[in-house]
Amino acid sequence: MLPYFAAAGHNLYLKSAYVYLQQMHGLSRTNPAINEALMSGFHVMRRSDRFWSGLSSDLIIEQVLMRCIKTTGGLTRGRGMTDAQRSLWILSMPQCIQMNEAMQQVTGVNFETSEQHKEMCIPRKVRDTKDTTTFLDFLGERSPFSIDKNLRNIETGATGDSNVNSDNALVIGHNIISSMEGKCIDEFVFKRKNQVTTLSSKLNIKVDNEEISVDPQLLFQRLVTTANTMFPDVSQVFKYELSAVPAALFEPSGLMRQAQKSTLADEIWNTGSCVFSDDLGTDVRHVIDGGSLIQRIPWKKGATFAEICQLYIDHINNRYPIPIIVFDGYGSGPTTKDHVHERRSKGVTGTHISFKDSTPFKSKKEIFLANGENKQNFINMLCNKMDNEGFISLQAAADADVLIASTAVRYASCYPTVVVGEDTDVLILLLFHAEENSKPLVFQSDKIRKSKVWDIKKTKELLGNEIVDLLPFIHAITGCDTTSRLYGIGKKEGLKRLRENAFFRELASVFLKQDATSDDVIQSGQSALVILYGGETGESLDQLRYRKFNHKVLTNSLSCVHVQSLPPTSEAASQHCKRAYYQIQEWTNDSVHMLSPSDWGWVLQGTSLCPIRTILPPAPDNLLHVIRCKCKSGCDTRRCTCRKNGLDCSSACSECKGLNCSNCKVLEIHEDEDDSDI
Repeated sequence: MLPYFAAAGHNLYLKSAYVYLQQMHGLSRTNPAINEALMSGFHVMRRSDRFWSGLSSDLIIEQVLMRCIKTTGGLTRGRGMTDAQRSLWILSMPQCIQMNEAMQQVTGVNFETSEQHKEMCIPRKVRDTKDTTTFLDFLGERSPFSIDKNLRNIETGATGDSNVNSDNALVIGHNIISSMEGKCIDEFVFKRKNQVTTLSSKLNIKVDNEEISVDPQLLFQRLVTTANTMFPDVSQVFKYELSAVPAALFEPSGLMRQAQKSTLADEIWNTGSCVFSDDLGTDVRHVIDGGSLIQRIPWKKGATFAEICQLYIDHINNRYPIPIIVFDGYGSGPTTKDHVHERRSKGVTGTHISFKDSTPFKSKKEIFLANGENKQNFINMLCNKMDNEGFISLQAAADADVLIASTAVRYASCYPTVVVGEDTDVLILLLFHAEENSKPLVFQSDKIRKSKVWDIKKTKELLGNEIVDLLPFIHAITGCDTTSRLYGIGKKEGLKRLRENAFFRELASVFLKQDATSDDVIQSGQSALVILYGGETGESLDQLRYRKFNHKVLTNSLSCVHVQSLPPTSEAASQHCKRAYYQIQEWTNDSVHMLSPSDWGWVLQGTSLCPIRTILPPAPDNLLHVIRCKCKSGCDTRRCTCRKNGLDCSSACSECKGLNCSNCKVLEIHEDEDDSDI
């Protein structure tokens, strides 16, 4: 374990275990009697003399020693953590046990347990079987033995870049241990750059060129508390996020906040009568969202792929006389939807399966389709069979929303057309691209119950051309598949501002210009965000951020200010606005291929496009230096930077990790009756 302790940065564990092994290696010379007892089978620690009571040393330390240290009467309750105090406390434990037994005899109250081991009872066996099944099912969906050469988290699906080297932990750990040999234990300093770089390092912050991981809300509270004593003008600090990620735009995991797209459709529907109530006639064209169609039909395990394809053909034949099916494309390289695919997969990657018409389906539909190559091959097979059936099938290079809308508008110029789908993106694009002199154009869901039937032309007249032309802006700036949702700002608020504020509409129109510069987009986007967050004219996002913070402190005395409730900084908002512009151009501009995602808020990492969160550090360097201490003793003096600034030590601290010092937060430990001593 020593190399892995070293590689993972568990420095105190490494030092303690290293010294312990040295002492045990010389035990035959220093204490022959104890060495003989250990070699005779007394190396297992026991809390009683019963069978099955042997426990490992780490469990004994956690269940007995550490629990006693941190509960009432323990050392962390103001008694101090010096060597003398620790020795006195530990050596007094045997005497306390004798007093405890004497009190039991006097009071006639004894603590006894059954001889039957708890793990042998039927409920435990049932629970163990259930847990084993859950574990096997998890591995079945997220096989660690895929052909993917990138390091990835099999639970979340997050992939590591070239800097991640956790697979080389053993070698890295041995190198660290080699550098310790012959050094004084109290003087040896561990360097973070020598340890492994993990997947979570993507969200770490850098202090003294070392990456540390700390909870975003904890980091925000510590930085704000410290800034009040270090900066004469605290407002200047709020141009930094004061968090590992821009919390108003990103979740603590680093993923963009998921957009609630349907709320925009609901708000438009509630504006007035948008329902289609006329007769379409018989010569109707149905443009079908292929992605929604694939998810609509359940797959039966054991059926062949030819039979599964026939289910889709029968479904279409029974409902749509003249169908045009439009599918997404997969495997065409990095796209701006890589981020949302990672979220939707939830770590499920799916094994690549070679199949043909007669191949029986033996997996789960969700797992099979989680593999992009499987999905593309199935779409190819389904398209071939649909073409043979006389259907018209189309496939986009990547996302099919624009192709669905443009196909529907083209057919609507000659025939009444119905678009069948679920995606709000398609609705917005139909409203934007629809022509006034076209035949009836309808958007509806494939669901039978509670299905809304949209009259696109009527809805467009209801909203007005000026509002309709700016709907892509509202949809993108408040969150869609490729942009972040603004925490606390809904699409309803955005649509309201669009209707009532002429200056807001003027700012939004910049995003529709094909020749807009990056500076124009950033300036207009930041001003629009100030309006959305209720700012004043001429106020910057950073100024608004500081003012909002002060307002929340004064009016919300019962709870802390959450970092995500503040507007994003100007730098984070700049990247968000650039991503919104790129998405709007994809929706509205045929020559969007002339734009590069790398110039508009995206960066290529490995084989995927990832959003640029911000280009500034989380906080000023001099402020980051005081959010953690490097104490090698008990953090019980004013030399501890955490104690000096009125902060508890935390996991960011280099040595104590907020666990083994006198300045850490004391935890109340309540015993669970089900986990009582055996």
